[in-house]
Amino acid sequence: MSNLTTSSPPAGEPDGVSIISSKGRVCRNRFDAALDDLPLDDFPVDCDFSSNFLPNDEALNALYRGMGTPESDLAAARADWDRRMDSLLDVNGGKILYYGAKPNPGDNIWLVPIPDDRLSIRFWDGGEGEEREFFFDYVDLCEKKAVNSPAGYEVEAYFNLRHHLAPGGVGPIHSNEAWAGFSRSDIPEGRERFTALACNPCVLHRPGKEDFFFSVPDYPEEVSPVPGVKPGVHFATAGTATW
Repeated sequence: MSNLTTSSPPAGEPDGVSIISSKGRVCRNRFDAALDDLPLDDFPVDCDFSSNFLPNDEALNALYRGMGTPESDLAAARADWDRRMDSLLDVNGGKILYYGAKPNPGDNIWLVPIPDDRLSIRFWDGGEGEEREFFFDYVDLCEKKAVNSPAGYEVEAYFNLRHHLAPGGVGPIHSNEAWAGFSRSDIPEGRERFTALACNPCVLHRPGKEDFFFSVPDYPEEVSPVPGVKPGVHFATAGTATW
């Protein structure tokens, strides 16, 4: 599973003691330090950790001033920020959970070889199993590396009765980076990723080649097909008969 967990320094650091990350960086809180353990090269290009998770004192002061916090209370507000960021670790057992990162060595993946092509389509859960979704990208198995989609390659998803209430599950599948506003030239090679619903029938369009039809894989039984229903529950199906 690719929603990698990362450990953090021990909780309850006493006041005045610096928190040092695994990369030797002095950090403002334990969450900040744990970010240094994440493989940031595998993250979507639209992730902005500096503004979302690593604000400096000046940025926090501006934030709290905008909320009407008096100058005399800014230090306490910053300390509260650090405590709340650390609590994000504590509720997950001292780890950071994230979604969509590319698979690590040893992770389970699903592969669909593309006929008459050097590439395959690689699927992985990326932490979206409970949503019955997969991430996917293109990989060169000979070089064992991910690549961005070649120009003109487009996957289109067809309607699936299993997902008849799911929005956005039909039509051309654009990359997550494209949805975030990035152009193809702005996406580093191998960082592009897409999202598709489990079991959806799809077609890959390629310039000058026949359309290639395939299905998105399904999840094993430990992932419930119905939100709110415990995994492993079996649904009875009707059998044919004559009346």
